[in-house]
Amino acid sequence: MKKTVRWIFSIALFLICFLFLLGRATQIFRNKGGHPSDMVHSFYSLDRDSIDVISLGSSHGYTSIQPNILWKEFGMTSYVLCSPQQPIAMSYYLLKEALNYQHPKVVLLESYYMRTDSWELEVPLRFALDGMRMGKTKLEAIMDLRKDLSWKEKISYCLPFFKYHSRWNSLEDRDFNAKTYLKGSVLSYNVYSQEDPGLPDKRKRISKGVREYLEKIIQLCDENEIQLIIYATPYGVVDTQEKYLRRQAINLSLEKYCARQDIPFLFYQKTGEAQIDFAEDFSDATHLNAKGAAKITRHLGNYIAERYGLPDHRGDAAYRSWDEDYEKYQRDVDAATAAQEG
Repeated sequence: MKKTVRWIFSIALFLICFLFLLGRATQIFRNKGGHPSDMVHSFYSLDRDSIDVISLGSSHGYTSIQPNILWKEFGMTSYVLCSPQQPIAMSYYLLKEALNYQHPKVVLLESYYMRTDSWELEVPLRFALDGMRMGKTKLEAIMDLRKDLSWKEKISYCLPFFKYHSRWNSLEDRDFNAKTYLKGSVLSYNVYSQEDPGLPDKRKRISKGVREYLEKIIQLCDENEIQLIIYATPYGVVDTQEKYLRRQAINLSLEKYCARQDIPFLFYQKTGEAQIDFAEDFSDATHLNAKGAAKITRHLGNYIAERYGLPDHRGDAAYRSWDEDYEKYQRDVDAATAAQEG
């Protein structure tokens, strides 16, 4: 009997160690989109129920929200759960996952990829899914968004190490040393000068699929007493003026939809509230640089502070690590500024 118990215990211990090492290896090997602040590196290490604001959306989100500014200037704790080309269906599941660990007062939802309901594409889904812990929410997302796959193919989403193990010869320092103090945001100091391409006159209908998952996000926020804010960051022309106008036409429809739902929609390119300068505030045609992100973040911080009464955690010993992370962030800013001036 004792021998059987020892055998079971040894097997269980082996499996626990194996799964731990597999999880660690997955985080190192998986494709992170080229960003050392990759969103899930530090999300699971946050203290439970310590986050006031969660941001969801595409790369337009992680280049427009800077949690360290929200902390330093408003005392808000925030985390950016954005990823490259994040479809709204994936934003919904990331919010569900986040609510297993946090109870935010505000959710910021960036709108750029609400223009499409094609979320079965592998690369955008993997950027968001591969770092998510294996559990009920992740499994639900895989079964819902990749119905087209066989069971064997779905396993690679559950155990992404087997998808990326061949990356061993292309690993870089950022695969091992993430800038977790950026809280999922991305900083760029490049300056791309362009002209504001304007806005269309007519709206474009929101697709059925986008509306379906948007309504799920709204319901999830309502059930958890979370204030949802949808926003559209300014951007320029990537492909053609025609495609650009079609994308902005969706924002015009979202503006009307949100007005009916009594949901704030901050359409920065239309209102000019954040005073984004197309000659100085972009890192490329569509993404804001650090200067542009600071403008959007400060406007959002003021908007939230004036309306929703979030607590100011500055000076609270329980949040001392946020001051330490801000100092690391500021060193990055100072180094980049010195390099530009030099």
